[in-house]
Amino acid sequence: MPGMQNPALPELDQDDTRPLNQQIADVLRLEIDSGRLPPGARVPGENTLMSTYGVARWTAREALAVLARAGLITKVPGAGTFVRELRRLERRPRRYRRRSQQAAPFATDVQAANMKPLIEAESVRVEATPEIAEVLALEVGAAVMRTQYCFLADGKPVQTSVSYEPLSLTAGTDVEVPEEGPLAGSGVIARMDSIGIEIARVSEEIAIRPPGSDEVALLSIPDGVHVFDIQRTSFTEDRPVETARIVIPGDRYSLVYTFRVTEDDDPVTE
Repeated sequence: MPGMQNPALPELDQDDTRPLNQQIADVLRLEIDSGRLPPGARVPGENTLMSTYGVARWTAREALAVLARAGLITKVPGAGTFVRELRRLERRPRRYRRRSQQAAPFATDVQAANMKPLIEAESVRVEATPEIAEVLALEVGAAVMRTQYCFLADGKPVQTSVSYEPLSLTAGTDVEVPEEGPLAGSGVIARMDSIGIEIARVSEEIAIRPPGSDEVALLSIPDGVHVFDIQRTSFTEDRPVETARIVIPGDRYSLVYTFRVTEDDDPVTE
């Protein structure tokens, strides 16, 4: 790591009533976000924070722990603590395409960033709620497979998802449980293709909101970071066959979209 000198740290806001460890963590996060503490820079240690802000060692240690949990800093044994070089994943429309290899879109995103993907999933048969039944054009109470996912890159969680698929389509097939069987990890398009159901289009509705407390805990979301809340639905030419609610912290991904410019009389696909 380069031995960069630390800039003078800003004073704390005297009107801020939050715990001091949170205030100090936010000061350091702002220094990192602004580039005053660039990737590779040495982070002020516990002794520096104690003398600068007049706090106890535990407070200084907890402030640094907040940044470490957020993935912003890393400790190098024998050398010190340094600002990590953050690598945002890119989420592009091309993720929804038929592939010659069985690689799920998430795995492709992570591998493109030279990171190692891991998908944790748990599936259970449930009855469709009114909301899910409406999205999937089913009767309320129809049997669906609910799968909860946690997606990790280099061992750190970067997104969660809860998906629903009608068991009237998948029951008794090799893809009934999405992350089991020969096509585990290949993505919904490849899985549905394997049972003769061809997904023709995918719709995504994206909102930005503050994270819930459970999402903060599961995804280690730092204070002030909002999440992308994506409602995805996959369709054949005539019906929906899968829907998912995807949650991505705003500091983990960039959403990158390219659109073709069309003429007024070109057909519009929605």
